[in-house]
Order: sequence, then C-alpha cells, then structure tokens
Amino acid sequence: MNKPKVSIIVPVYNVEKYLPCCMDSLLNQTFVDIEIILVDDESPDHCPAMCDEYAKQDHRVKVIHKKNAGLGYARNSGLEIATGKYIAFVDSDDYVETNTYQKMYYMFMDTKVDVVFFNYQRFDDQGNTWTKTSIRKKTRYQTKEEIRGLMLDMIANPPKSKLDRDIQVSSCCALYRNDIINRYGLRFKSERELISEDLLFNLYYLLHAVSITFIPDSLYNYRINPFSLSRMVRADSVEKELFYYLYLKDWLNTNKFGLDGYLRATRYFIGESRTCIRQHTKSSLPIQEKMRWLRMIQDLKIWREVAKSYPYWQLPLKYSIFFYLLFKGYSLLLYYYSKMDRIKD
Repeated sequence: MNKPKVSIIVPVYNVEKYLPCCMDSLLNQTFVDIEIILVDDESPDHCPAMCDEYAKQDHRVKVIHKKNAGLGYARNSGLEIATGKYIAFVDSDDYVETNTYQKMYYMFMDTKVDVVFFNYQRFDDQGNTWTKTSIRKKTRYQTKEEIRGLMLDMIANPPKSKLDRDIQVSSCCALYRNDIINRYGLRFKSERELISEDLLFNLYYLLHAVSITFIPDSLYNYRINPFSLSRMVRADSVEKELFYYLYLKDWLNTNKFGLDGYLRATRYFIGESRTCIRQHTKSSLPIQEKMRWLRMIQDLKIWREVAKSYPYWQLPLKYSIFFYLLFKGYSLLLYYYSKMDRIKD
C-alpha cells in the first residue's frame, strides 16, 4: 500500500460533543491522500467508541488508545506511527476548511519549503467568529538569519513594540515535513511540565529548517471552549510560566540567541504572567482569596531580578505601569489596575 501524502494527528479527550464536526472537516477534505490518526488519550466519555467507529467506516482512519498523559504526549504517540510525507495537527474540538490540505500540499510542491504556516479564526458555540491575522501577506524566509529572527518574533516582540507578540502560530496552523521530524527526533514536551508546548515544538523544528513560507489564508477554526484546560483559572499559573521561562531562556542561550533571546523570552514571561494575573482578578473567586494569591505572586523574587536586567520602562506605558506595580509589591493598586480592559493587547 502506498504511503499517504499527509498524516493528520488528532488527540481526543472528552470531546464527544465536538468530535463529529472535527471529523466531518477531515473526512471531507478535497485532498483525499491522507491518513487521520485519532489518539484517544483515555477519554472518559464516548470518544473511544466513536474513534473505533470512524476507523470502521473509513480505511484512512487509524486509532491509538493510550493511558492519559496530556495533549503533547498524545501528539507524540501519533508521530510514532505517522507514515505521511507531511504532518499536520488538529485539536479535536476544532475543525479545518475542507480545502486545507490540498492547498498546503500544492504549496509545498510549488515552493519546496520545509514548513508552511497559515492563519486561523476563532469561533464559539453562539456563532461568533474572530479572525486572527498574524500573517498579513505571503512571506518566505530562506536564510539562517531570517529564520532565527522569525523564531524570536514567535516568542515575543522587542521591549518597545506596541504588542507583546505579532506572530502567534499554533502547531495546528502548519504543515511540517515528516523527514525533518524523524531525522532530529522532534517531539512535543508535556504541557503538564512546560505550559506552551506548541511554541517549543515550532522552535525545535525551525532550528533545523532552511526555508519557510507564511500564507495569509485562514484555514483553521479554533473553538473557544469555556471548559478547556487552557481557559481554567489555576493557582499555579504564574509558577508554571516561571518554570517555562527559565527553560526557554536556557534553551535560547544554549542555541546562541544572546541578548535578544533574553529580551524576547523575558517579554514573553511578563506578558503571559500579566494574562494570568488578569484572569485571577477578573474571576469569580472571593476578593480575599484573590488578594492572598496576588500577594503570594508578588513575593516571587523573579520580579526584582527582571526589574534589574530588563528595560521594562521601554514597554508601552500601560504595560510598564503594570510591571512596576507588580515588582514594587503594590497589591491593591495592581488588583484594580489589572481589572481594567485597557491593558489588554
């Protein structure tokens, strides 16, 4: 049997309500030379049986049933058996446009690049949509300097930039070459250990890529799921961001990104921590609990260390004020300031 051109890896966990929409978009692709790898991550609902039924109905569907270990490791399980020349990832509560892989495959044929990235749009169950336009025009990166610059831009912007990050690319908004993934043994980290596994996978991959194309087409549809883990308020959110920051900073240093790497990683950490703090202050938790948590976060010594080495005063005023209140320990002022909508990106 000939190997498929594209392997689509779909981790499945507790999404019986949304899985049919996702699978309809994959089974009805205009590009039929695909395999769909459903990785049942020990889902507690009817998803395991649904996955098996899809495999019975279409020979292109493969199913892995595994012990629960999270999204990153589920994707890795899919990579272990993927036979396609190209690799795609789809989250099982999302869906893709039906011409996605036809467009991507012929883009590879035309450009001979190592990865193609594309845009996405967000939607919710009420029918609202929000288009993300990180990629505004077709762009090609084909020198080592350009690609390393792109990697930094994926992490965060320089201090003076208006937004924390202009380029936000999920691993679900890309088509990768399987030979590069296999040659360098590229795998996802567990999001239970390192909170942003998508960014790290892209950095690992781009370190070995020699040519990249971005296209402005919105081909992926990302569901705003109020019950997803990424939207839960967690008491350890900032500590997890700190652990990730220290890992990212060390990785950039090891790969010789120098001062610019430090500045980008630190802006990423400040921005993500600000998001965590805003989520807590706007949550339904009692104010006493929110204030106790905020004081605990402000006691972390990392803020004083960052204030000494990072030019936070170059940040846009609304962000520099936020960070100043954070590292100075002005809990009550920070609480009310973080509730203001004007400090969103």
